[in-house]
Amino acid sequence: MLVIHTTASNKKEAKKLANILIESHLVPCVQYFKIKSQYVWRKRVHKQSEYLLIFKALKEHYEEIRQLIYANHSYKIPEIVSFEAKAAPTYKQWLVDNTKG
Repeated sequence: MLVIHTTASNKKEAKKLANILIESHLVPCVQYFKIKSQYVWRKRVHKQSEYLLIFKALKEHYEEIRQLIYANHSYKIPEIVSFEAKAAPTYKQWLVDNTKG
């Protein structure tokens, strides 16, 4: 199982990405919330509000998820970070049952 993070420029984009991922049946749920970010872009420091999206997925769906995010994201270089994770057996089964097989 993977936990994957990405960020979005605003709530509308976060909802759009969440809907695309849910409707693709690659992830069974997405959490998103407003955050404050500070980062370097084109050699300048930027500070702004963004939305962080967190979703769980099966490892075999990572590449499709990555491609969907790139195809539908407003950022030239979207943050896509994944972590391997362990889950309770019942949660893992729920994940399997609610994603495309």
